[in-house]
Amino acid sequence: MNGGERVNAYDASCATCGGPVPAGTGVLRHGAGGWEVHHPAHAPEPGPPPRGDHPGWHRRRLLSLDIGSTGHRPGIDRIRSAALRGSDGTAHDWILDLGPGFQDPRSGMLRPDAPDAPDAPDADASGVPAVATDPPRALEELAALVTAHLAAGELLVVWFAPHVLSTLHAELLRHGLAPLTERLPTGPAPVCDPLVLDRHADRYRPGGRSLRAVAAWYGVPHAQPGDPASDAEAALGVAQAVAACHPPLARLSRPALHTEQVLWYAEQTSRHPDALDWPFTPVRPLPWEPPPA
Repeated sequence: MNGGERVNAYDASCATCGGPVPAGTGVLRHGAGGWEVHHPAHAPEPGPPPRGDHPGWHRRRLLSLDIGSTGHRPGIDRIRSAALRGSDGTAHDWILDLGPGFQDPRSGMLRPDAPDAPDAPDADASGVPAVATDPPRALEELAALVTAHLAAGELLVVWFAPHVLSTLHAELLRHGLAPLTERLPTGPAPVCDPLVLDRHADRYRPGGRSLRAVAAWYGVPHAQPGDPASDAEAALGVAQAVAACHPPLARLSRPALHTEQVLWYAEQTSRHPDALDWPFTPVRPLPWEPPPA
């Protein structure tokens, strides 16, 4: 057994051969009915529980949002690109023209829409070359689509929602646009954050929890990590996979799922007092400044 394996705390029987497995000598694996104990030689390859065909929110219309930003300071950093992907085939992409003289700290380039800048999609879903758009126009289009989806009571999928939605809130205010809190009676809800769901459903699993790692764990394609379109598509797939693999999560109503994530996230970040609120923090826009060296 390697150091990352979970072992059985009590005597058990091997789920493969039925033989006795003394405490501390077996390995745990996901099974159809939950965790199972195996002799090390009999343990199947690690993986999530099998996907079921049960009903749930994951079979409804979902819309996934992701952004490419200049950093992770929601009040300061700017949205450079954004994407929406829907379970019904909906696809929207934006590149925001932040203007000449804006320094992108990750690429060292002055124009975030330059061809070699990271996170800049080469084309939209129709194959048309992407064109940089005025930030107010792009953000208004994005906010209107998100508002319409949430107003219908459907789940908005957002990987690491506190960063994405807090940044979006500040950017809308920066450009004189109404934030989601003013467009929706209850603010941005219901939201589905696959990172929060996965950490709750399988909190002791070893390994990383990046979108790339979690997508690989659930067998969800993720062609271009870091690209908003690819990340939005992967987050959508992960949300559906988590619910398909964990029936108790899938059975929650959409409002209940949103409420539970507030509690789960608070527990997950209890050792990080400076963590943003879930699903977002209503930060105010601040002047741009390069990140510290």
